Amino acid sequence: MNKFLNISKSIVAMLVLLLLAAAAKAQLCDYQNKVSVVLNDGTNVTLYGRASNDKIPGTDTYAFTNEYYYLPANLRLAAKDDGTPEFLLLKYTTDERTDAGGVQGALTHFLMEWGLTPQQESELGTKLAAKLQQMAASDRAFAQVKNPKVMGAMDLTAEKDNSFRVISAVLTDKTMTPSLICSGKAPVMPGAKVAVAAKLDKNAAQLLAATLEKARSISDVSLELSFKYNLLFPAVRGKITIDWSKFKTAYEKFSATYRHDDKDTKSGDDDTYSYDEMKNIYTACVESKAVIVDIDKNVTDDATADKVVEAFMNVMTSALTDKEDQQEKPAPASDEDKKADPNIQYGARYRFNRTKFESHYARKTEVYNLNYRLAVPKEAILTENLASWYDGVRDNAKCVASVRLDDNFFQFRDINLVLSEGAEQLIGKDVNYVTVNVRKKRNDGNDWNRSVTMDEAYLKKNGMKATFTYARGDDKNSDLYEYQSQWSFNDGEVYPQNAPWIKGSWEGVPLVLPIKPRTIELECTPDDLKAVGITRATLQVRYMKLGKEVETNIPISVTQNQTLVKQTIFTDPNTRGYAYRLVFNHKEEGKLALDWDAKVNDDYVYVTVPDAFKDKTSDAFKKAIEIGKVIAESPDGKVNETSKVLDKFKDVLGIATN
Repeated sequence: MNKFLNISKSIVAMLVLLLLAAAAKAQLCDYQNKVSVVLNDGTNVTLYGRASNDKIPGTDTYAFTNEYYYLPANLRLAAKDDGTPEFLLLKYTTDERTDAGGVQGALTHFLMEWGLTPQQESELGTKLAAKLQQMAASDRAFAQVKNPKVMGAMDLTAEKDNSFRVISAVLTDKTMTPSLICSGKAPVMPGAKVAVAAKLDKNAAQLLAATLEKARSISDVSLELSFKYNLLFPAVRGKITIDWSKFKTAYEKFSATYRHDDKDTKSGDDDTYSYDEMKNIYTACVESKAVIVDIDKNVTDDATADKVVEAFMNVMTSALTDKEDQQEKPAPASDEDKKADPNIQYGARYRFNRTKFESHYARKTEVYNLNYRLAVPKEAILTENLASWYDGVRDNAKCVASVRLDDNFFQFRDINLVLSEGAEQLIGKDVNYVTVNVRKKRNDGNDWNRSVTMDEAYLKKNGMKATFTYARGDDKNSDLYEYQSQWSFNDGEVYPQNAPWIKGSWEGVPLVLPIKPRTIELECTPDDLKAVGITRATLQVRYMKLGKEVETNIPISVTQNQTLVKQTIFTDPNTRGYAYRLVFNHKEEGKLALDWDAKVNDDYVYVTVPDAFKDKTSDAFKKAIEIGKVIAESPDGKVNETSKVLDKFKDVLGIATN
């Protein structure tokens, strides 16, 4: 890479988040208050205590709290209400050879979730108390913890592109697995589900079945979920100084001697590095005095100082690079590296992103004061192999089965219609039903037609699949059947109005919901709003649903001291977010409203009152009153052609508006 990578000011924001600012919005845990517990079933659980603002009397050390949150654990197959695992491996074959028109292969579809069960969480609380008593004998900080409580899972975030991976030589080979679909990013809430579905050819089906069914120690399929979370690191006496001109020289010297094969890009402009190589770059910058670490070891112990410096390097790495999605087996980490930071995903590749930072580089020298407790982003990796779950489903006919697609010499064909996981959960709630019409044109004119409506009553009786058997008879028409589907929603919407006919597949038809649920969280600090005369705040949300712009209003009451409300909306699956604005009810001035803005891949909104609202004569306050008057004139909030707002955000949100 010939051009020097510029660094964004976002490094500063990531590195110097103070405790009070972070704690006002979300849970923040203490890096030093860490406990590891092994449950009776072998599940390893790591917990961190919530960070405290209270110091131990007479010291500069912050006390440990008794509220503990656990990192992601217990990745497992999801199950239906009746206990049936949500797993399907359907092998299919015909009596005809492939070169004579026969088909062979398999379909697999399964759902996963993570999080402790109520029984595990109860056991964890007991074991946590016992472990803290044990740790208190050698560490006085833990001796101060009384009546420890498990509060639930850690607050997590997940990247859209790289947080959920299927690691498999078979499923990631497009020749053997022509279709592999994953439901999206790793779920940040325990109990939320992710899905994997694949269509395999005959070789892939045999290979996968062999690793699952032949008593192997491990199968070919592993699943990896990666999350990010913040931990509060202790303050140290010192600072870190970066001279960017020297940094540029040190990096270019390293890059000039670095040998690579440019396999990561077509142009060869961007280099990828391992984690060890990133450490070498950082070390070169320290040795050349481009990065100067000045920590007073007289008041800071070596272990704490080393952790802060290591965290600083990891923050810089995240800000300068994109982590590559590697399918090959990661290189093992050294014992020294694992001890330094067990949360790093060793074996990953890091690619410098020049475009990402070029527009932000401005400062020649930057100084980072380490005299504050710092909230540092960390990474948690949850990985399991499919073999650990398969023993529980191998003998379940609802989960593992085989089918011949040419029974009685092709006289009969089964047509399988299978609801997607999201659709099954919403039918009877936000979705009334889905109607599917199927037809097979015969050359004698006696066409075959069938229809099914899958509603809540149907699901309770028949499950998430509908099957039709088609008799070929004397039909010589080799065309596949066709189907059309139409969804009915509880708001009266029917979609699509004129459903197209689509060619089906003998292996099955997935019925995918045309919208996806998105749960928006709105949070506020009531006292902050009361201080400026606000009695109520409303989040107005505009988004695309079934190809149309719609609006939802999410209120939060200040007078009732509400701090958090949640509401689920349903958006088109191909959009990245929504537009939003805050509307305030002022006890003297009526409605005040802010301008519209966009949210991308983020469903959390914190109610912040502009500082200008403290001055009723300010231009911002007057503008908010004028916008509020327009809202007051249209209380029904209907979205018509003159009030659309998504057009100006369509490039950011990735939507096509009418």
